[in-house]
Amino acid sequence: MAEDSTSSSSLSNAASEKKKMFLTTSDIMNRMNAAIKENDSALSGDTGGFELQRKLPDGSHRPASEAEVAAADFQTKMKQAAEMVAMLPPQQKLQWTKHQRMEGNKLFAIGEYKEAMDVYLTCLVAMDQSSKNNSGDAEEESNHIVPTAVIEEEIKLPVLLNLALCALKLGMPTKAEKFCNFAMEMEAGKCSVKANFRRGRARMLLGHYVSAELDLVRALELNDEIIATSKEYDKKEAHSEREVILREMDKLNKLITQAEKNKAAQKKAMENLFQSSSKVTDYDSSFANTINNNGLYPEKKAPEKLSNEQQLEEEYQLSCFEWYLRMIGRGAQKLLDIIGEEDESDKEEEGIPVDQELVKQFLADAKKNA
Repeated sequence: MAEDSTSSSSLSNAASEKKKMFLTTSDIMNRMNAAIKENDSALSGDTGGFELQRKLPDGSHRPASEAEVAAADFQTKMKQAAEMVAMLPPQQKLQWTKHQRMEGNKLFAIGEYKEAMDVYLTCLVAMDQSSKNNSGDAEEESNHIVPTAVIEEEIKLPVLLNLALCALKLGMPTKAEKFCNFAMEMEAGKCSVKANFRRGRARMLLGHYVSAELDLVRALELNDEIIATSKEYDKKEAHSEREVILREMDKLNKLITQAEKNKAAQKKAMENLFQSSSKVTDYDSSFANTINNNGLYPEKKAPEKLSNEQQLEEEYQLSCFEWYLRMIGRGAQKLLDIIGEEDESDKEEEGIPVDQELVKQFLADAKKNA
């Protein structure tokens, strides 16, 4: 039973690989690891597996990231595609490219946008008209060279437009814009409604509203020309494209209106910010002037400085009051001496001291006033 399940899984893997157009590095690694896993289950052991690694400048290795694995797979696909078309003559290259494009359309229809992009990119390998097959006659081969205008119109332009659409679906507007720029380098691309429309949509997603509006207006003008000159069947498709363009332009107008509102609100906010900062500056300057004039605590005023005459007058008044107190003390002392309540020894030990310098100063001031 185990052998039957193993054989059935290997057959299913082989069938799925046959459906793939290219065999990538990841496919090879997965096939090797699947074989090792089958052997491990049969031997009841674990022998590990293989993984893609990147060599560093110092000689060491580390496991490759998902982006590095994807890049290696893409290089493998492009190499295989180049080998496929290298021996083909120009006409067969054109047929191979058309087949590749149809395969990419199938992947796009089921939502495999990344795989579709890889297939579309392989179509660009067939742009070279030369062939490595030396068995044929050179003159006969030159007669079968496909004109450049046919290659651009039937291969290069459709492939680039499909790549731009895949990039938009994958949320990569920058890549979509680049693909459209490459497409519009050709004369057929400049007159393409899809090229102008998809570049306008990519630029709108990038926020480049002015250039996006120019592209959408150009796409609408080209669409009107098609409606005016095309047959009835082509007009129906052109009318449907016109509705899509108008919806996209309406969406762009709403975004522009919202952007203008946001810009006005931002400008007003900046003005309010600068006004508030100027008010704070004025308050700070007035507060600084107040501090300089009244001090940090204006309620606690510093004592006023007195003039020399006011200081002399205050000292004179204070000296008179002190002299008066001292005269009263001396009078009381004399009165006690007359009454005889104290001994002579006490008289010498006790008594109110007299400031002789103060008395001299008072007498000098009295003479001046006299």
